[in-house]
Amino acid sequence: MNTTTRGPAGVRDLLAGAEQAAAARDSERALALFGACVGEYLRKRLPFKAIAVSRKAKTLLGPLPKVSSLIIRAYREAGLEGDARSELEHAAATLHRDRLGFFSALDDEAFVALLEVMDVVRIPKGKTVLRRFDAGNDVFVILAGSCEILRDDRRLSMLKAGDVFGEIGFFSRGVRTATVKTLEDSTLLRIPAGPLQDLQEFHLCLRQVLESVYSERIMKKVTEDLEEADPSAAAPEIIATLRYAKGQDIPVHPRGSVAVLKHGIVEMDYDNLCLRTKRYLKPGSIIDRKRGRARASTNVVIMLTNVLRRTP
Repeated sequence: MNTTTRGPAGVRDLLAGAEQAAAARDSERALALFGACVGEYLRKRLPFKAIAVSRKAKTLLGPLPKVSSLIIRAYREAGLEGDARSELEHAAATLHRDRLGFFSALDDEAFVALLEVMDVVRIPKGKTVLRRFDAGNDVFVILAGSCEILRDDRRLSMLKAGDVFGEIGFFSRGVRTATVKTLEDSTLLRIPAGPLQDLQEFHLCLRQVLESVYSERIMKKVTEDLEEADPSAAAPEIIATLRYAKGQDIPVHPRGSVAVLKHGIVEMDYDNLCLRTKRYLKPGSIIDRKRGRARASTNVVIMLTNVLRRTP
């Protein structure tokens, strides 16, 4: 008599569907079904079956971040911490964790949490990844290849492996501030904004890394804006970080300084030819107090910078 234990019909159906989706190269659907199958086995306290399914996912789909997270989760549920550590190290090597500043600054738990939500995206040379003024707040990390940042068809800067983009849209939840195109065939890691928002609230190190990358990117944008208005302007430096509560007036800042909005919304009331004009500034904007009143429309964070000039 055959006494081989088989999984419940529902789980077997999930697994069959995952294998069919993988064969059809529908990685997104296959990942979702493999994940559901692993989840069901873990819920039923069958971790070794979950391990077998997650390993099959890796065989069929390759070492994708989400597949690695499934394997790590299954090993941990089975109490196989050594195997979980080995899989984590393999995933770290595949994603060049030690060489990519964004990942190297994270602890293991934050890194594994990112594995669970990241997607690998391969973009051919010359393709647009983000378009200026389009809605979107996902964050991207360049795993391999290079990209250029454009505004009005003018190249502002180049990005290489390890660089991050899309963080201004993530924090401002507004439209894209520039266009990003690939300069060669590139492999990107896309981190969806919704899960990332939750993770950065739970993992302090992830929040700190994002804030650091975001501050650097905003300062680059401010430098670009200043250079457009005055070619003699040089990259400003942050001299203070100021916080104002919702409804609070924002004072005129010292001469020789530039106030840059980092978080929140600022309401500007201008006097334009005796007519009041209202405007709402979003993160990355320079707050110009010469012509109007500024007030915090939400709780805001402002970076106060000095104004530097290029040496003739």
